[in-house]
Amino acid sequence: MSPTSRFAALCVAGMMACAIAAPSCFAQTSQGGAAPPSGSSLLNPNTSVIGWFQGEAGDRTKQVGTQAFRLKEAEIGLQAAVDPYSRADFFISVNSEGIDLEEGYLTLLSLPAGLSAKLGKFRENFGKFNRTHSPETPFADRPLAAERFLGEGGLSAEGASVSWLVPNPLGVYLNLDAEAGTTPSAGEAPAFTAYRGNDLLYVGRLSSFVDLSESSNLAFGWSYANGSAQADTSSPVEALRSQLYGADATFRWKNPRRAIYRSLIVQAEAMERSAEQLVGSAFVSRGAFAYADYQFARRWHLGARYDWSESLERSGGHATGGLGFLTFTPSEFALMSLQGSRRDLEDGQSETRYFLKTTFNIGPHGAHPF
Repeated sequence: MSPTSRFAALCVAGMMACAIAAPSCFAQTSQGGAAPPSGSSLLNPNTSVIGWFQGEAGDRTKQVGTQAFRLKEAEIGLQAAVDPYSRADFFISVNSEGIDLEEGYLTLLSLPAGLSAKLGKFRENFGKFNRTHSPETPFADRPLAAERFLGEGGLSAEGASVSWLVPNPLGVYLNLDAEAGTTPSAGEAPAFTAYRGNDLLYVGRLSSFVDLSESSNLAFGWSYANGSAQADTSSPVEALRSQLYGADATFRWKNPRRAIYRSLIVQAEAMERSAEQLVGSAFVSRGAFAYADYQFARRWHLGARYDWSESLERSGGHATGGLGFLTFTPSEFALMSLQGSRRDLEDGQSETRYFLKTTFNIGPHGAHPF
């Protein structure tokens, strides 16, 4: 068992001991994030669990070794204020493959010059979609471009992050993030490959938010990542580098006066990778996805997603895909979603899949981004 797995196992064991010794540690709060260190939560963190159960049918289930039904993940969250100046967040994924520490970081809230910072393991602030854990996205799978460029689990690293709310004469929200951390190992995030310990992954993001009207707003951002892309470690040369550029925009609409059970979210994200080669010019790949999620009744959502992506390994052609979903939310703590997707790949192969995604949440699971 790896050191990370041992640490995650100790966290799970500690949580179980807490549940036996002090049931009050599971007391819920209506506020997201860490509760103030008072009363029963003085020494115990807010504890939550998100369960993700999924059924699948279609082309992929015809393969040997696949499963039609899976409890894909139980995500355990431990969140609390450390002191008046900082807080800690841990998110532990438990599934049939083992235990993994998805995130575990300290957030410093009151640094000089209006700065805040994170130290530990966290999801990189590249684009909008990457920050969200898989159970909490609207989809049963990941968008094609996000999967190909950032990996099945998303881009994450162990390191440090600094965030600055930029003062400006226009008075608009403008936030700048700068991060440095370990480069993901081979296979974790295809856009990058770890080489040496001093070849770090650097990520920057500039994001903004504007109100368009009383009922609508627009958030948008630009992201950049630079990390090693050295697959061959046999020769002691400088690491080849891979650069990833991204842009995203999110439109939200909800009329607070007349349409309390009507809402719309439209999000689009594009990325481009430029990877150095041992011989010749850099290899460039592009990808994008967009989706819409429309709430048409109190408990019902209808949505669709479009995917487009080039290959990171070979030139010529591209893959496309689409997904549609109908989601029922009996409460804010659970959802059941029927989904269907199709992908047409560069080699002429196609894949059709059908899903039943179900998630359920117990305990106060605070928001991840800071």
